[in-house]
Amino acid sequence: MANYTFRCVKCGEFTLWYQGMRGNKREAYCPDCNTLSKRLFKPPITFRLDSRVKNRIESGMEPKIVKREDMPQNRKKRPNAARPWQAGHS
Repeated sequence: MANYTFRCVKCGEFTLWYQGMRGNKREAYCPDCNTLSKRLFKPPITFRLDSRVKNRIESGMEPKIVKREDMPQNRKKRPNAARPWQAGHS
């Protein structure tokens, strides 16, 4: 079961457990006041890690929106073999 933490503007944080991949996991209704709340992105348990690694993980937990024009323009090279699944075999 996966657990997700949400923040209600009235009641604070609450956690819901989901048993499957279906359903909206970006928003949920607060179990106390029934207000629509947004999901929080929390880092995994990092208390045993080096502080530099921990800070790096925690700073990267919010999803970043990347536009197509900001992506690198590298295109994948196609193999020159007639049968690409046999590339490298003689």
